[in-house]
Amino acid sequence: MSQKVHIVEVGPRDGLQSIAEEVSTINKVKFIDMLTEAICPEIEVASFVSPKWVPQMADAKEVTSLIKRKDQIIYTALVPNLKGLENAIKCGYHSVAVLTTASESFSLKNTNCSIEESIKRIEEMIPHCKENKIRIRGYISTCWVCPYEGNIGIETVIKVIQDLIDLGVDEISLGDTIGKATPEGVEYLLKIILDSWPPELFALHMHDTYNMAAENIVVGLGMGLRIIDSSAGGVGGCPYAPGAAGNVSTETVARICMEQGFKTGIDVEKLKSAGNYIQSITQS
Repeated sequence: MSQKVHIVEVGPRDGLQSIAEEVSTINKVKFIDMLTEAICPEIEVASFVSPKWVPQMADAKEVTSLIKRKDQIIYTALVPNLKGLENAIKCGYHSVAVLTTASESFSLKNTNCSIEESIKRIEEMIPHCKENKIRIRGYISTCWVCPYEGNIGIETVIKVIQDLIDLGVDEISLGDTIGKATPEGVEYLLKIILDSWPPELFALHMHDTYNMAAENIVVGLGMGLRIIDSSAGGVGGCPYAPGAAGNVSTETVARICMEQGFKTGIDVEKLKSAGNYIQSITQS
């Protein structure tokens, strides 16, 4: 089993999207360039979503055009629909993230559609991704607890996973959107998932709202998962999940990996500088 963990740095998109104050394009670009210099293996740069829904992402095209890329790093954009995908393709992305959820209520508030409709939106995008040789990463929000519905039934999560795999999604990120997943809950869900699919297909996207992200990640690593989402400086959460600010920090994930004997390939000192920088911008 691989001793290297692939960290997906989601700070520039998932982290910043929930910040109420506008972060300037120049500051976003500097943040992403610092993450590139830290050799974060994958960076989620922006979301090609309507500015009406997420004003912070209104400059996605400009940010994309200004960042300094390195060949060994994957740069990913979130695309909620076909229009977003078309914009991402025009901007030169070879990796995109798509979004669905295991909660009907959360889906309606987060993407203004039902789970079934969100799957149909993804289905529309798949042929274009395949034609353009674009890697597809699928987010499933609220895999454990929803801010509106409470505990989520495992059968719902499994159905959404099956739908995404049937569509040809390359990787699935399991989201603890409001940070209420427990190590026991993570282990229970992963056991059921891994009875049917290999761990290489899955990532963990944990929030640290209740200080359980580290324990949950250790469980995931112990069960064979090798992809972890995180945000430098622990910036942000989800604007549609009340009280859920608190992505697990990339610094914490890098430390956990080191303690557990895994390599990440990240320059930790440069990562800390990037985290400090974005904290100074968003907390000032």
